[in-house]
Amino acid sequence: MTVAQMSDWFWGPNAARLPAKDFVDAVQAAQLRVYDVQGHERKISILSIASEFSFMGDGMWQLFLQSMQNITFAHRDGRQDHLAAHLVATVMTLPNGTADSCTRVSQPYGTRCVPITCPMFTHENYGYKSPPFYALSFAKTLTILDALTLGSDVFFLDADQVFFRNPLPYFMARPDIDIMASGDCQKRDDVVPQDRFPQIGSNIGVLYLRARPIVTRAISNWLAWLVNLARANRPSLDQSTFNEAINWMAIDLGAKTLSVAMLLGEAFSYWCMGQCGCDTTGVPLGARGRSSPRGPDGACPVAMMREWISFHVPCDGDMNQKARTMRELLAMYQRLVGPVHSLSAPMATVT
Repeated sequence: MTVAQMSDWFWGPNAARLPAKDFVDAVQAAQLRVYDVQGHERKISILSIASEFSFMGDGMWQLFLQSMQNITFAHRDGRQDHLAAHLVATVMTLPNGTADSCTRVSQPYGTRCVPITCPMFTHENYGYKSPPFYALSFAKTLTILDALTLGSDVFFLDADQVFFRNPLPYFMARPDIDIMASGDCQKRDDVVPQDRFPQIGSNIGVLYLRARPIVTRAISNWLAWLVNLARANRPSLDQSTFNEAINWMAIDLGAKTLSVAMLLGEAFSYWCMGQCGCDTTGVPLGARGRSSPRGPDGACPVAMMREWISFHVPCDGDMNQKARTMRELLAMYQRLVGPVHSLSAPMATVT
């Protein structure tokens, strides 16, 4: 099967394929309702995607869920809750496959799993730019589009990362920005709505998208472009096309109609920046930052770690190596900064 043929599993003759009923049910059941800083209610779908291989090996998926389970909060009626209980994972599996392997591993955390199928989605680890790796781009983009179609904000997360603070207050403090994405290390403004992303790499391991028709249109256009490239035998990846796809609309429409911002690299760090993430101390606005080296004790500077909301490890080998790094980052943070979630800002829930 070619990548062009594979795209038919995600895009029909004329438009994106519609959400499956089990996805609709899971998203509606898991939806989290919070207030932003302007007092407006936001209905949020927290999403991730996983291959069958994710549930094997050294427990990377479980580490991801554990770190989200550590982000606890109280509802207005006193009920205790955590972010993992509001996560919906789409599981890439073969036609007629199920999400049972994900459910077995994820159920203790309250996470819901639903299948997304394609003949390319075998149980093996997907090599970079292999046909299944391209299919992953379709699956991720369609998952985001499906949740937006249901009328909720989307908080999408790659699973090879760990959290140290509640990420949602960060987004609720920026209520007028439609699309926010993680990106490379740079001193930048992440508060004022913009009509384009900075001219720097976008990682998209963390994405926040508002539930607005224009945002849904933008993501539908992005998926359509990925499909058209595949059918023209020029397949590309979600990460490679995201900035250009969104900028194409945002620049044309203007920030008052479709606004964007790139997340602070200091807060949403990733391994490709360096083993301690992003440092922009003393760097002028718009300039690239740096990653401070680890000290003689092998630890990152405490001041940098205190800025972390999450740390993503996409440039760190296979899933087992990523799991080892995720454990090491969590242990270092707890040893030198304090308990995970201890520096989280408060979050106001609706219920």
